[in-house]
Amino acid sequence: MTASKYEFKSKVLEKKPCLISMEVEVASSQAETELEKVYNSIKAGAKIAGFRAGKVPMDMVKKNYSDLAKEKLIESIVQKTVFNALEQEKFVPITMPVITNVDYDFGKDLKYAFKAECHPGVAAKDYKEIKINKEIYKITDEKINAELETVRDRNASLVVSEDGIVKKDSFAIVSYEGFMDGKAVEKIKAKEFMIDLSAPNTLKGFKDGLVNAKKGETKEIEIEYPADYLNKELAGKKVMFKTTVEEVKNKKLPELNDDLAKDLGLENLEDLKKRIKDSLETEEIRRQNSEVERQIVEHLLDKNKFDVPESVVLNQKNYLIKRMSDYMKNQGANEEFIKKQVESSEAKYAEEAEKNVRLAYILNSINEQEKLDVTKEELDAEKQKMIDANPKRKEDVENYFKENLENISSSLKEEKIFKFLVNNAKITEISK
Repeated sequence: MTASKYEFKSKVLEKKPCLISMEVEVASSQAETELEKVYNSIKAGAKIAGFRAGKVPMDMVKKNYSDLAKEKLIESIVQKTVFNALEQEKFVPITMPVITNVDYDFGKDLKYAFKAECHPGVAAKDYKEIKINKEIYKITDEKINAELETVRDRNASLVVSEDGIVKKDSFAIVSYEGFMDGKAVEKIKAKEFMIDLSAPNTLKGFKDGLVNAKKGETKEIEIEYPADYLNKELAGKKVMFKTTVEEVKNKKLPELNDDLAKDLGLENLEDLKKRIKDSLETEEIRRQNSEVERQIVEHLLDKNKFDVPESVVLNQKNYLIKRMSDYMKNQGANEEFIKKQVESSEAKYAEEAEKNVRLAYILNSINEQEKLDVTKEELDAEKQKMIDANPKRKEDVENYFKENLENISSSLKEEKIFKFLVNNAKITEISK
């Protein structure tokens, strides 16, 4: 055991790269001295019937406020010793130490145990000359033509079917009533509702039941909803839809010519093709950069293994789960469904959180070793670039930078680090 200027003894129970567990012992004489100070503090504000505030006799204060005094004594001694105990071990905590056990009664020595976490000492390695395979997909005429067909499809119009027969890619306008166990279900009812049979989210049974039906025809279509269907009232249940086909419409694609391009605000068909090619090339470059970055991250995590603080990982995991939950909530998922998704995904997000935290330490170490901090000139250049893109909103940009300077700086620093890593990587280009 070791002693310090303040009268306490401490010992290390367990020590890991990012975690320390310690026990602190304060002599009863020291505790008694501190207890008198606590009682004097309580006495100054004590209120007991028959006495003015601050004039309650000490023996009555001790009788009526012993539990509070013990609580305040423990709190005071912990505050005065816990960081000194850590300092003796040259351990710099990143969060408040967590008290795990307290053993004390009046007249006895006070003992308590605590845990604390610190940042790991990281010296990133093997981050230069990373071997990268960069696949480059050429933008072919076939790709451009396929995108042109997508443009045609997006700009298609709906026309009434000449034969009135529902096909696999038709738009059927139907009226229906739903029945469960032979009884009509009021909530399952619609008038002239349009169904896109080509849409992937159209219930399969409903789609199959409508194909080859004719305008004016009424069909009974039985649907068995999936057990995990979002609407719990229908999940796993069979519903009979009494469905009447009111109208059948089909897509009519526009001609691939200058008129289509002009409708889209372009000069002619060649201009449209160029726009599509430019867009595909931009997307391909983005894909290549993303894939290169993925390989770099994978390499860094593989070559740099070390412990990270559990509390930091937990915060990151909770952030990832909240982001997923908020997204599902915005998509209309109910609380029960979200809860199940969180439970089933918890291990996955714990692993992802650990990797994210470890990567942050690795990148920070690379930044320190290579001195890649963002300069004032670089921040000013980024701000000017944003002003140039929004010349009429200069004041808004200025305010945005003031309010988000730290986030902007962090983002630019990460870009700078990855640019350094890419420039120092061994990249093999593979045409596909």
